[in-house]
Amino acid sequence: MTSAQKKLSWRLVGAVAGAFVASLFLTWLLHEHMTKRDMHRLFDNVFNDVAVDIRERVDGRMFRQAMALRDKIYEMREEAWWNDPDESCRRLRALADDLRVDEITIADADGTLSHSARRSSVGAFNFRTATGQAREFAALLDDKYELSQPLLPNTLYGEMVKYVGVWMPDGGFVQVGAQEPTVRHLARTAVTGLTHGWHVTGDDGGIYITTGNGTIISHPEAGHEGGQWQDPGKDFYCEKRMIEGFPVYIVIPRHTAVVERRVLVATSAFLNGMALILASILVGIVITGYVKDHLAAQRAKEMTMAADIQESAIPRTFPPFSDERRMDIFADMDPAKDVGGDFYDFFFSAPNKFTFLIADVSGKGVPGALFMMRAKASIKGISQAGRQLADVVAEANESLSRDNGANMFVTAWVGELDLETGVVSFVNAGHNPPILISGKPGADGRRTSYLRTKPGLVLGMMPGMKYRCETLQLSPGDAIYLYTDGITEQPDAKNELFGEERLESAIAGMIANGMPLFDGARSGLLSAIMACVEAHGLGVEQADDCTQLIIRFNGSRRGATRTFPPTQDGIADASDFLDEVMGNGERGTVNGEQGIGNGKQLPQLHIILDEICSNIVKHSGATEFSVEIGQLENQDGVKIVFSDNGTPYDPLAHTDPDTSLGAAERPIGGLGILMVKKMSSSISYSRTGDRNVLTVELASGGAGK
Repeated sequence: MTSAQKKLSWRLVGAVAGAFVASLFLTWLLHEHMTKRDMHRLFDNVFNDVAVDIRERVDGRMFRQAMALRDKIYEMREEAWWNDPDESCRRLRALADDLRVDEITIADADGTLSHSARRSSVGAFNFRTATGQAREFAALLDDKYELSQPLLPNTLYGEMVKYVGVWMPDGGFVQVGAQEPTVRHLARTAVTGLTHGWHVTGDDGGIYITTGNGTIISHPEAGHEGGQWQDPGKDFYCEKRMIEGFPVYIVIPRHTAVVERRVLVATSAFLNGMALILASILVGIVITGYVKDHLAAQRAKEMTMAADIQESAIPRTFPPFSDERRMDIFADMDPAKDVGGDFYDFFFSAPNKFTFLIADVSGKGVPGALFMMRAKASIKGISQAGRQLADVVAEANESLSRDNGANMFVTAWVGELDLETGVVSFVNAGHNPPILISGKPGADGRRTSYLRTKPGLVLGMMPGMKYRCETLQLSPGDAIYLYTDGITEQPDAKNELFGEERLESAIAGMIANGMPLFDGARSGLLSAIMACVEAHGLGVEQADDCTQLIIRFNGSRRGATRTFPPTQDGIADASDFLDEVMGNGERGTVNGEQGIGNGKQLPQLHIILDEICSNIVKHSGATEFSVEIGQLENQDGVKIVFSDNGTPYDPLAHTDPDTSLGAAERPIGGLGILMVKKMSSSISYSRTGDRNVLTVELASGGAGK
């Protein structure tokens, strides 16, 4: 080899080495840049999600203070000092200290600030004509609901204050405000332990909530609260944001961070191609092998991260609300090899409104998982703001359609169950039709049927879309089964799909054979359906995530009690109360719950109530009497309990009059209680404490005597 050839060879080797060094350096720079970019995206989505829960708990705590204040105001109005601005201001300031809030404001029905813990504001401010965030509370003057705002600068005083307001039944509203330290002190217990088990990626990352001085009050691992927050170090990505006055930290281990590789792969391919031109085919083969192995490892990490995001986003605790008996719910997801974007969610959108949904994102991997988190946070956040369901879905579509350069979309079926009435409001955004499971067979003997309606457009595809909300009446025992297309589109060895017809047939057969919808904290039905899908696709790889959700409405058997004065007006009010509970011949409502009993019993119940109440008013000497109306436990009927604080008297102890005698020969009295006995299925008396208690039961089959 000549000197020139050797020199050229060394130059070629140097060029290859330089290309590799440049490639590795640029790859490292791009990797760091894209990792940070994607971490910021992930931080935004996780912060949005945790902010919903923190605000819900902080709002709940402050709403309780506002409602306690509202109850106190009714007592304070009776005091002589109430109309004295100086004295009422001083009293309200003391009450604010007792309630642990910074401001108390009371607006009258016209919107004028009539009473306040700040003397200078009384009579000088009107919410209807106000500007800024105070203007929002004017809505409480017309609509009876609650309203909250996040921590915002007060336009009058320049302080960061969080306000909540609750309506007054006789007009106006009550508003309380708390500055940032007060919010933390007031709601500290409400958010303590909120993020238990919230591992963002891997077991080492998580979400931490602290006090203003850095004391940890919520840690991913239970039992670690009380320590002092410390910077996790260079091996972690960490970001802090203030949410409702609480410092919130999200920590993600660097070794689990995965980024989009498209720019990185293109750059590496270009540089490696240049190196191949300057080097030999052998070097090119080595580089190609390295890139393939690297991408395979990167793909595996990406799938792991996407699976972690997907798993952390969906609730896994069942039953989710142990004290809720009006419904049962269970959901499960069997992910495919390539992680998709299936998810489900459920939450209370109002005190007696329960929202549940199932959805399927078009993308896979990290992009699909991040879009899933965004969709889940949007739907939940908008729903819990008190919007109508059609507006919730429309606004979620607007949010997902913005900045959607990847053109992803999500199908969703969103339902809202009224736990008082069993009415389900629902919106179908391009999703599979659910299956209704009746608690009792229909006229044709069937208990299953598809709920087929015209679906709206999928979410995220096009802004400006309107969605139609439809309703469905559930009876106690009825259930709704939701699923994603991974169930119906699972192929077998002949490429035949499982299909909707086979799915309904399988469910109908299981129910006919006594398969329970729920088995303790789980659902035997969902497990059996998944076993059928797996048996159908035996020998074929699972095509997509298989996600299922089932919810059953159990209904409610509540009653009501009311106290009346021992007067004729009291008897009339008790009669009106009976009509209210029984629904005037139909099924009425009791405290918002579905009415009880049978409308055909109402005339007999009025006779019984009038006779017993008249005896109490005329003969007991009581200062008040109460009437309790409830459902019989094991049959369709009504139970009425009369009680009074009069002198002891057992009407059942007296001998019934002989009705065979003429009116002139028969002693006076006794006919009324005899008539009650004959009408009732059961009647009993007891002396409980200082009260007479008479219990009358009337079964749907009529009297038992």
